[in-house]
Amino acid sequence: SGFNPDILELVEDGRLIRIYTQMDHIGDPSNTQLLFPTKVAQQLGLTNAQINRRFGDALRATRRFTIFDAEYTVVQNQSQQRYRKEDADIVVSGQVVEARQHVVDISPYRKVVTHVKLSVRMINRLTGESLFDGAVAVDGSWGNSTGEGTMLSPSSNLQNPDFQSQVGADYEKALSRALDAAVERIVEVARPMARVTHVEGDNISIFGGSRSGFMADDEIVVVRPFSRRMPDGKEKVYRTQAVAAARCEGVGTDVSECQLIRQAPGLTPKDGDFAVLS
Repeated sequence: SGFNPDILELVEDGRLIRIYTQMDHIGDPSNTQLLFPTKVAQQLGLTNAQINRRFGDALRATRRFTIFDAEYTVVQNQSQQRYRKEDADIVVSGQVVEARQHVVDISPYRKVVTHVKLSVRMINRLTGESLFDGAVAVDGSWGNSTGEGTMLSPSSNLQNPDFQSQVGADYEKALSRALDAAVERIVEVARPMARVTHVEGDNISIFGGSRSGFMADDEIVVVRPFSRRMPDGKEKVYRTQAVAAARCEGVGTDVSECQLIRQAPGLTPKDGDFAVLS
């Protein structure tokens, strides 16, 4: 079900995770494994600032997070919040850790294939702690499928400016795919959650709406957490159980109404259970 007990405080507040985006490094055009020069990257807008803006826009478009852009914030304190029961100032950073382009033969022509590997981390800047279980690494490629990748004739010159502009655009497309994959992974890891507040027959009410990242027709999994007191005196969730699945057709600002679509044998949703985006 993907239940993450560490973000229960966000459930109680009924709000989105607030984060800054930061693109640290998008690849070096002087890399001998890339087929275009630095000036082409500049012409295409392949800079850390430009790609960071695209990364933030892609995350913002999911409507699952509140996104802040460091470029337009003098004091970067908008992402300070309570997370995992401690003060947090959250930033999601991305870095291209591998980028290469190579030419493959598809007789009588040749074609450029581009690969980009992007590492993404979610960090609490107040403590330096990673909020993911390690880095999230995703791949983006362009040229593996029919209709993708710059084509070369047998007589094509790899130093031709038009060719270099085209393979620069190939790199941009591969990087965009890596960014899209990163966004999917971030949403998967930090999915919206809500608390079940009322159950009547097949109708389930949850404290969680658009302000928490839910959207109409979302499917949720109702989860029952089990906790026990640890030696340090703190309550900790040590086990969870999937109880049911439901579809939320009525999503308001803070509350949503959902319809049961299936449930585990012998189990029934009840007040106090939690719901996580499926």
